[in-house]
Amino acid sequence: MTDITLDLAQFTAALSSASNITLGWTWLKPTVSVTDELIRPSYADPVPSVMSSFVLIDNPKYRFSYASSRYARFCYLLERNGTYEAGELSSLHYLALEPSAQTNEGQQTAEPSIFTPPLIRTTQTVLAGDFGTIGGLGVYFSFEHDITSSGSDPKFGLAFKITSVTPAVFPRLTLSYLAVVEPEIV
Repeated sequence: MTDITLDLAQFTAALSSASNITLGWTWLKPTVSVTDELIRPSYADPVPSVMSSFVLIDNPKYRFSYASSRYARFCYLLERNGTYEAGELSSLHYLALEPSAQTNEGQQTAEPSIFTPPLIRTTQTVLAGDFGTIGGLGVYFSFEHDITSSGSDPKFGLAFKITSVTPAVFPRLTLSYLAVVEPEIV
């Protein structure tokens, strides 16, 4: 029998890093869609306004390939003017090749169907390290198809909608993977 010496702290850190991959902080500033291309507004730092529809987060880390994830579950931390909200987001998609959706060249195109289950939200205000009052930050999330992705690797991304202008600062967000299930190869 062979004895194996294991550094428990290193082992725990390795497990944590493998299962808790963070996508990094990103600001939730809406972009403008012009001819299927996302561009930043011409003004430098606009005041947040109520949005009528969801907009994809302007960060490539927040785009996910249909080919590598059928189901994804994340924990998130949202911050807006010193107030934090934590919760979970998940996405389940069915990417079908529909015979009716053919290009002029006769190739089939992908018709995405993405389901964003109801969010698990825990809203808390952080004051001097003390978790206190519960309140909303006026931001909603949905997973949407990325119309700018094309070719053999179409993508979907996390989209947001600001529903409250108070406080008048843009929110920022970070996600961490909790689980990813790849599509089954048939």
